[in-house]
Amino acid sequence: MKYLTSFGTMMLAMVLLSGCNDEGPTLHALYGDYESTKVFDIDTKSMKLESVMDVAPADGPYGVECDSDREAFALTRKSDSIAVVDFRRDRVVKVIPLKFHPRSTATLPNIDLVLVSGKTEPMAVTIGKTDHRVKRYFGNETGQNVDTAHYFGGGNNTGHPFWLADGKRFLLLDRVNRKISLYDKENEVPLYEIQTETTAHHVLYRPVDVDASGNGTYYVVLEGPADPNDATIPAAGIMKLTVDGNNVINVEEIFHAAHEDGGAHHARFYGDKYIFFPTYSGKVYVVDKESMKQVSTFQAGEGAGHITFSIRKRMAIVTNHKATYVTVVDVSNPQSPVVVKNIDVAMPLTAEERNAGKNAQAHTCSFDETGRYFYSVANCDAKFYEIDLDYLWVSRTLQLPGTYVPMGDFVRY
Repeated sequence: MKYLTSFGTMMLAMVLLSGCNDEGPTLHALYGDYESTKVFDIDTKSMKLESVMDVAPADGPYGVECDSDREAFALTRKSDSIAVVDFRRDRVVKVIPLKFHPRSTATLPNIDLVLVSGKTEPMAVTIGKTDHRVKRYFGNETGQNVDTAHYFGGGNNTGHPFWLADGKRFLLLDRVNRKISLYDKENEVPLYEIQTETTAHHVLYRPVDVDASGNGTYYVVLEGPADPNDATIPAAGIMKLTVDGNNVINVEEIFHAAHEDGGAHHARFYGDKYIFFPTYSGKVYVVDKESMKQVSTFQAGEGAGHITFSIRKRMAIVTNHKATYVTVVDVSNPQSPVVVKNIDVAMPLTAEERNAGKNAQAHTCSFDETGRYFYSVANCDAKFYEIDLDYLWVSRTLQLPGTYVPMGDFVRY
């Protein structure tokens, strides 16, 4: 009996010890090197490069977007194909031929499809998550480019694709023809289309504003003019629209930034009431989503394009694509945000890099689960970095074996 008790105690201790060592999934960052065929997998906890995957013959992985906790799509924007990588096994699963260079993807957990929009054509395609087969194309090959002489946003022919909650319909943002098309995934003919006053970049919404079928209210970022002095093009803005059960899109209202603030790419909700809307000049607008009126503004840096919130810390970080620093903001009172500090993360862009349209800071970033640590990349430096919000400094960096690392995704495994 004494032996059994001792054995039981020993086994219990081993179980407890094993439990103490099991720290669960780790946050990983997956980024692409646009000037090569390499995709990087970074362990953020150890700040080490876990693996390098080569997606050749696909070329130019501008970014990486995860569709599960195992697989991701490398957006190989220099080739008519898209690469699927299994980051758990550090290997390329398949390179899928396409009719265009890929721009961005959208997924939903309740459907076995990935929606991919085009960089070189105002089109989209659905691909099976499981079998990796092309299912159906939407839109038409035109050979046309976005009118970048007048409209902000670079040469991408579409904005970000967007699934409605029903998993049956999606929105395609056609930036060449400046229109938004509503499609059913089983039909190449649009259900409904509207024109937009400038090119549209992405869609945002709050779940409380839509039903299970995806009918309800959405907000679309309008990119505005390429030249802030060009008064013939409407200013950048946020368009509020509704989609109903009859597949009709209605434009409710448009909030416009000041014309001199230049173009815009992204906006983000803070809570269910406020939209934070960065503009190229660095001015960030806080907009009430119901009234579509300006609540307040604050100043970030040149090329302000993305804003990410640490809900636990009640802080935000603004990515300033053309500046050397990110802007840390106290959003405890979203009606009156306070800039806390600008933190240098990148080297200044050279004239050559600016002329090539390159950015100093990546489009994608993330906080850890505590909300204390912020992760992103200095593009041209190919340097992954961590910011500690408790101390407001760059706490760790990791030099990547790349040249230009502009976009990625984050996943726990």
